[in-house]
Amino acid sequence: MASEQPPPKKPESLPAAPTTICALGDDLLREIFLRLPSLPTLVRAALTCHSSLRSVRSSPAFRRRFRELHPPPLLGIFLDIFEEDTPAFRPLMLRSDPDLSAAIRGADFFLTRLPGNDKCSAPEWETKDCHDGYVVLLNDYNHIAVYNPLTRALHLFPIPPDEICEDMYVEYHVLSPEEDQGPFRVICVCHEN
Repeated sequence: MASEQPPPKKPESLPAAPTTICALGDDLLREIFLRLPSLPTLVRAALTCHSSLRSVRSSPAFRRRFRELHPPPLLGIFLDIFEEDTPAFRPLMLRSDPDLSAAIRGADFFLTRLPGNDKCSAPEWETKDCHDGYVVLLNDYNHIAVYNPLTRALHLFPIPPDEICEDMYVEYHVLSPEEDQGPFRVICVCHEN
């Protein structure tokens, strides 16, 4: 009679190491990021680690697709309600989104970077255009200001000479690049009333 031997033991395997979001590949990270609800949420997620930020920065196709799926929200409205003052901003709170609320709180919708915002010699600023994150303002000292309240980027331009726009109705528009890194253009359109 043969003695029964216990079956051989399997070698103990080490438990699998947990996978962190930072260890995922760029393609999988971008697929996860496409399902985020808004641009501020994407920015917060991308800033959590270097691999997340790299996956967003390295793919213009991803950023284009994200913009297609998540059109920018309307944060508020600039109102020219006081004739001799800088336009007032009225935020729209249509839904409770903490990321949008944080973006509004962190932005400069009081336009404090505009020249002459001190009480003594404050020029009158009139809103001429507002879209793609830029506000185009014209003051009584013949300056055009293009300002992004979210990034606090301010660009000043002289207005066109009187010889060009004399007795004309003048409109100012901003043409933004598709990618945020490129320069924008300010277009002045003059036409008869």
